[in-house]
Amino acid sequence: MKKFLVILMGLLMVVGGVYCLFTPVTTFLTTGYIVGVIIFCDAIGNIVAWVNAKKYVEVSGWYLANAIISLIFGIVVMVSLRMQFAVDMFIVYVIAFWVIMLGISRISMAIKMKQLFDKLPKIFKNKKWIGVLLFGILMIVFGILCMIKPILLSSMLGVFIALVMIFAGASLITIGSYVYVE
Repeated sequence: MKKFLVILMGLLMVVGGVYCLFTPVTTFLTTGYIVGVIIFCDAIGNIVAWVNAKKYVEVSGWYLANAIISLIFGIVVMVSLRMQFAVDMFIVYVIAFWVIMLGISRISMAIKMKQLFDKLPKIFKNKKWIGVLLFGILMIVFGILCMIKPILLSSMLGVFIALVMIFAGASLITIGSYVYVE
């Protein structure tokens, strides 16, 4: 029976992933809600852990206070579309900023590579630094475009989430089909 459940869960993930693949923006826009659920579940787990630990050892009230604040924040994110959208956009802008920083890093690396190659004998010189430079510039342009048009990155992240669901589901089907699961 458990083997059947593993395969069923895998099939559900693949079907969900295919659906998400055709609705990448909607998929991305549910990310804020999922973050809210994760915060909520973590808070519940921490409250339960605090109550259980309190029976055996002295536990700081700050731990419980933090869990309660997380619980409230998780609920707010789950029920407020504005908060969900704010979380979604925060994710987009953090990733876009990260891509810009990677691009700057690549440009810096290309400059260092050129300086190194200029010091080497002619037989060892090459132009590979130009590729690193070009990719750095492209990363910066992409990051800026994503900040200007966040829907671009939102769609890509939706596709990424869909592909992860499909791959994870396919692996569950494989596990359920070929491995003895009790």
